Amino acid sequence: TLQHASLEAECWRKANEKEEANEDHDDLPTTEVETVPLWIPQIPTCQIDASWINNGSVSGLGWSLKDEMGVEYFGLRACNRSLSALHAEMEGLLWAAACMRDIRITSVRFETDCSDLVDMTTNPMDWPAFATEIEEFQRLQDDFEDVRLSHIPRCRNSRADALAKDARTRD
Repeated sequence: TLQHASLEAECWRKANEKEEANEDHDDLPTTEVETVPLWIPQIPTCQIDASWINNGSVSGLGWSLKDEMGVEYFGLRACNRSLSALHAEMEGLLWAAACMRDIRITSVRFETDCSDLVDMTTNPMDWPAFATEIEEFQRLQDDFEDVRLSHIPRCRNSRADALAKDARTRD
């Protein structure tokens, strides 16, 4: 048993010895891990739409915002029937821009499925019947650091479309 205890002590001592300091660790492969954020914040995107029917008493407006962190917000509103579907689209843009300003969004990308609305803001002189509304949008733009309006296919604007229709049908 004395021999067994001595052997056990020797094994314990070897197991707990520090590795020799002169070992060359430079030959070991090194691995560098690059950390990349899973999601890069984007400029908030606000999709807008309006719902208008010729014999209706109200127009419906809707917007759907995805902020820089990907959180979604929405708004819907019924208002007195606009003169035309295009007037309702412009009213929707003005309302959405005012809402973004009021919740302190400083940069925003508005998206609409109405190409005439985009043309109206790009070529305002071609749309004299909307001069007042265009001027109001230009004043609202001054409240933002960066604001843009672009056209998207209708199939990509389904949430804002549904909100606008819901607002109109609720009357």
